[in-house]
Amino acid sequence: MPDIVFKINSDFDDLPAAADAATQFLEGNNASEGVIFAANLAIEEIVTNTIKYGYDDARRHEIIVRLEVTENSLNIEICDDGREFNPFNEPEPNVSLRSHEPQIGGLGVHFVRKMLDTCAYDRREGRNIVKLSKCFEERQISVGSYVRRCNLKASKSG
Repeated sequence: MPDIVFKINSDFDDLPAAADAATQFLEGNNASEGVIFAANLAIEEIVTNTIKYGYDDARRHEIIVRLEVTENSLNIEICDDGREFNPFNEPEPNVSLRSHEPQIGGLGVHFVRKMLDTCAYDRREGRNIVKLSKCFEERQISVGSYVRRCNLKASKSG
């Protein structure tokens, strides 16, 4: 199974190079535009949150991103040594159109939850580990209704 591992410094200037690396790898493995978009959104959101909120010092930290392509899915793992934080324990934001007050925060993780098929978090040896997956195949099963088909173990966040 093809995979790629790259490191991102805890610096926003490293995000474009990470997106380029992910895109080139996924295009080289025939991933659809939807999968590429979802992967880049997830990487940017999780890494941005880590850079913004994960560190109490100005030192340079490495965030490790691993992408793995299987026969029918993309697996993403993002590891950092920041403050312990499970983004999937946060409540869903109020995205109701009736809300008159602007929603601050939480929308990026909300989009990750909605665009990826599984989202899981673990804390091991002082590192946050976010695991995400996206199925490659979508198959129409009835008018207006779709189901994703792939062989993934169900993951619960937390």
